[in-house]
Amino acid sequence: MKKILITLSLILIFNYGYSQSFYTNLKATGLTCAMCSYSTQKSLEKLDFIKSITPDLEATSFKLEFKDDAFVDFDLIQEKVEDAGFFVGSIEIVFNDNLKAENDEHNLINENLFHIFSDQNVETNVFTLVDKNFIRKKDYEIISGKTSHSCYETGVHTASCCSKHDNLKSNKVFHIKSSL
Repeated sequence: MKKILITLSLILIFNYGYSQSFYTNLKATGLTCAMCSYSTQKSLEKLDFIKSITPDLEATSFKLEFKDDAFVDFDLIQEKVEDAGFFVGSIEIVFNDNLKAENDEHNLINENLFHIFSDQNVETNVFTLVDKNFIRKKDYEIISGKTSHSCYETGVHTASCCSKHDNLKSNKVFHIKSSL
């Protein structure tokens, strides 16, 4: 019995240590009915890194949970929403643990690289995706003035832009801003 309990404990620890450590609340625009939401959900389900989708018809939003150890490509999420005929209004990323939100710093989470913007140094677990294609041009220009990293313009990690990061699943960098 003791061996079984130890084995089960190790399995739980192993699975917890390698699970995705964030989920996303996606706000879609242009949805007017349940069929709109359904077609958007069906389009998003085609992405192999999404584990589950929970729609909220009243808020025209979707909670997206991701498969363990998957690279999450927010550009593909946007593409699938647009394929369904709608638009991404905003993407909120909620991490399981608080992150230290220091302006212009990079954070590697499950081999997904995030570049953080913050008006003040705070600890939080809620961020908004602020990549070029996800925010208004005016907001993009304001945030651009707060960084010297070229990855904000290109969306790509390079040795000349960002500090060295190993074990990246992709050379993409996603930019997030603390919601506080």
